[in-house]
Amino acid sequence: METVEYTEVVSKYDIEKLPISITTTDVNLTGSWKFFKPVFREKISPCSTACPNNINIPKYIFYLLKNDLNSAVKILRRENPFPATCGRVCPHFCQFNCNRENYDGAIKIREIEKFVGDFALNIPYEKPNFKINKRIAIIGAGPAGLSCGYFLARNGYNVTIFEKESEPGGLLFYGIPQYRLPKDIVAKEISNILSIGNIELKCSENINEDRIYELSENYDAVFVSVGLSAGKVPVDFNIDNKRLFTGYEFLKLINLSSDYREKVKNEKIGIIGGGNVAIDVARTLLRMGNEPVIIYRRTIEEMPAFDEEIKEALEEGIEIVENRIIGKIEEKQKLICTLYKVKKIYQDRIESEPTNETYEFNRLIFAIGQIKEFELKEKKENIFTGGDFKYGPSTVAEAVASGKKEAYRIINFLNKKNANINEDFFRTEKDYDVKDVVPFDKINLFYFNKEKPLEVEKLPVNERINKFIEVNLKPSLDKILNEAKRCFSCGVCNLCKTCWFSCPDMSVQVEESVSFDYDHCKGCGLCSAECPRGIIDMMEDV
Repeated sequence: METVEYTEVVSKYDIEKLPISITTTDVNLTGSWKFFKPVFREKISPCSTACPNNINIPKYIFYLLKNDLNSAVKILRRENPFPATCGRVCPHFCQFNCNRENYDGAIKIREIEKFVGDFALNIPYEKPNFKINKRIAIIGAGPAGLSCGYFLARNGYNVTIFEKESEPGGLLFYGIPQYRLPKDIVAKEISNILSIGNIELKCSENINEDRIYELSENYDAVFVSVGLSAGKVPVDFNIDNKRLFTGYEFLKLINLSSDYREKVKNEKIGIIGGGNVAIDVARTLLRMGNEPVIIYRRTIEEMPAFDEEIKEALEEGIEIVENRIIGKIEEKQKLICTLYKVKKIYQDRIESEPTNETYEFNRLIFAIGQIKEFELKEKKENIFTGGDFKYGPSTVAEAVASGKKEAYRIINFLNKKNANINEDFFRTEKDYDVKDVVPFDKINLFYFNKEKPLEVEKLPVNERINKFIEVNLKPSLDKILNEAKRCFSCGVCNLCKTCWFSCPDMSVQVEESVSFDYDHCKGCGLCSAECPRGIIDMMEDV
């Protein structure tokens, strides 16, 4: 290597006359050069907008990855008091709206929620530190009623819940089979809700319409969420009604009576319908040693039941007869049912033709929908309704969201919109601007490797058809964390510091959130362009 003498490279000119800096460059306020400035603004993830309860999904996943499960639980419970339940039975609209679906497959949010929800089962609720001298009666201890009671009690109101059955839970306890939702999970979540205080539960109280109006005179407000407890059974079949059941009625009998479970063993039973209740009934019967046959008027592809439930039913060998209705029933020792082929379905009738196909059934179960036991004929200002009673058949998550929404309305009604509400605790209305929802094209894919989604393991078919244990097996902690790491965290900062690394002026600070040194920021926009999750906007500097 050639060496150079220092004297050969010294300037020929007088250095003392050249301008040099005698302090740091901090004094050069280059921020005055900019026309645009970066603004940190967290937005809404598409999964959160699709969730009926508007849960901030990226936020609780962020805390899970920080190994701060208590904070993850707080985020979930802020919007939904049933995370372990919804982690099992919700169809998870969020997953269908996950931005990662456009890349390498949606995040398995349901499995992550179930994991955090199960962890929360043994974490007590925070009791409210104040009380409001108002009393609310809730009719029905299903998911909507319990949810409404939870949000009212958390905000200091005194709640009395009336339930006609001997146990609370409604559909959760009496309608959903254990292989989907274990009873101990339901019992624990309900116990947690009741433990926050301010809630009195009265079971075996059958409240009719007249009693509701009486309660409205003695309570400041009444919330009615009795569900759709009456079933539909065709009246044009002149046969013994002891052999005919509605889907919910049958599931309730199975859940309540071990004697009845023994009575209906080893029978061939027809189920009419194509929704979730029809699938639940068929899979329950199979596990009891029966031979169920589902008869549906449309095709399997058109069945309104969840795709996952239909797939599992077919895996288990349940027979589904498509495009058929029962046209004629002859009552002998068994019910001899003649099937008719469906040619066309109109709004109020079905065009069909007879076939030579017959089935002999011990019983028939009509899972063709539920109806209300009564209507509230008189409107009163302090009577509110929700859940399936108000909106018709819906999912558990939608029922929980309905209860929360009505709790918010009750609070506003009682306080004339001056309620003592902790606004940070729950967001009941979808009050976001659509511009705040982060689309897929705002995600900087450079920072994300393609990875396969978590594969949920299931109990083998030959093991599950004889047992009522959960079909979906619990993933390990490592698998849950690996799946959580796949989350783009759309619109929610996870302190990745990409903006800090990208800034040429060292004008970005990342601590608990992101901030900018506008005195030195030149507005180049690199931080905004490089942000993996679209939460730094460039705005005109005025």
